[in-house]
This record gives sequence, structure tokens and C-alpha cells, in this order.
Amino acid sequence: MSELQIVGVHGIRQGSEATTAGLSNRWQATLDETLAAAGDGAARAVVTVPSYQAVFPRTATRYMRLGGPDEDALSDDAPIDEEEEAFILEALAAYAPSALEDESPEAGLTLGEGPLTPRIVRRLQAVDRKMGKGVTGRLLWLVREAHTYLRKEETAAAVRATVGEALAKTGARIVVAHSLGSVVFYDMLRRGEARDVTTLVTCGSPLGWLAGRKGIHSEGEPLTVPVGVEWTNLYASKDFVTGCAGLSLLAAGATDIKVNNGAFPWAHDVHRYLDKPALASLIAKARIS
Repeated sequence: MSELQIVGVHGIRQGSEATTAGLSNRWQATLDETLAAAGDGAARAVVTVPSYQAVFPRTATRYMRLGGPDEDALSDDAPIDEEEEAFILEALAAYAPSALEDESPEAGLTLGEGPLTPRIVRRLQAVDRKMGKGVTGRLLWLVREAHTYLRKEETAAAVRATVGEALAKTGARIVVAHSLGSVVFYDMLRRGEARDVTTLVTCGSPLGWLAGRKGIHSEGEPLTVPVGVEWTNLYASKDFVTGCAGLSLLAAGATDIKVNNGAFPWAHDVHRYLDKPALASLIAKARIS
């Protein structure tokens, strides 16, 4: 039996040294263990994870948490303009919708060396109170990088081209997209840039955020994929990136599978999603279809 080709679309925070070979090897190791545990290790699936780090700008926010920078923090974080502030506030509203009325005396706090607006700080503090301390730093990384993808077409086009090259080279008909990668690949499907893909598995997807869908989706309409694409969404019960919820209520034809990835911060980890028997079953189904 021939090897099944899979393309993985990664999320944020892979690091500037995360190459396609490095990411692919790490995903492959986890996937091999998953298939072996499911008794399907003989017919190997090969996963290629194209790294788009080279075309995606780094931001200092990505390496910081509320209260001070990490050791990898950069000093030249781009300032947040009014348009990005609105995007961040709308994305965080899913977690703390009442925060705009919170007149906290700590509203002047900054995130490391990159100052945030008082409204964003109040919203972040409200999210921390509701979701647990430490969530906001990681959440802000994701929100700012989602903004970069959705609002900067040159960057987005380069990311899509990187994924498209991997699809063309491998001939893969199944895609596993994690976190921001699910936004990237949904955008590709919407644009008709992945016509040969028949199976989509999203993991830890932030597509449920209204703000995260702007630019790739018409507000008020369900998320949809082309006819002939089978869409399964894995979400963890404690994954803050998904809002701890699936997509089936928003996505026409998507099938949600709830999994247990443990607690924060591991709930969003890609390897916790890749090691699930549900994924092995989906790969087995794709192999025989």
C-alpha cells in the first residue's frame, strides 16, 4: 500500500529556526506513535509541515506576557494602532465582554516593552480573571498574529503560497491544520487555492471568533468549505484558543470531536491533538477513500 501524504499547517510561535524539516519530523514522530497505538502503524502516513516563519514577521508581543518580557522579547514591537486595537478588543470580547466597563486603576500597565492601550489592558485583566492567570499572554500572541495575517495581504499571500507549494509537491489530499493554521487553510479553500484536498482536520481552531473570521468570511453566514471536502474539527475542553468550544454551530457541514488535552497551557498543544485516536481514525478513513 502506498504512503498517505498529509500536509500540516502550523500555528504561531514556532520560532525563527523552525524549518519545514524540523516541524515535519516532530509532527511525524507523534503521528507515527498515534497510528501505531491504533494498530495502523504498518501503512505509514507521511506528514509535511511547511514552515512559513520566514515570511511571517515576528512581533515582540509574541514573546511576552502581561507584567514583563520573556528572555526572548524584542525591543522593537510595532505600536498598536486604532484598527488593530479594535480587532484585539473584539477578539477578546468572546472571553470578557463586560471589560470595557471595567475602570481598573491598573489601566496604565504595559505588556513588557510594548505599551498597550488602557482599553486593551482592562480587557486582558478581565480575561485573566475569568480564564485564569497566564492565559492573556498566549492569547494576545495569537490575536496579534491573526491580525497580521488577516489585515496584511502581502504577508497572507506569502503564507498561502508556502502551504500551496507543499500541497503541489506532495499531492496531499488530507490537511491537518492547527490553531492559526486553520484560519490560513480555511482562507485557501475559500479562495479556491486547494482544489485537490478532500479531507480537512482542524485542531484548536480560533475560527469561532467573529473577529478572527473578518476578511475571510461574510458576517452572519455559516462557515463553509467546498463540496467534496470532509471537515472534522477537534477541540479540547480546556483549550482557551477555541473558547473551549467547537465549530459545528457556526460551520455548515463541520463535525466536532471533543478531546481531552489536559489543562492550560497544554490544552492547545499541537502534539496533544495529534496523539488522539480520533485523528488515527480519520487518517485511516482517508486512506481507503
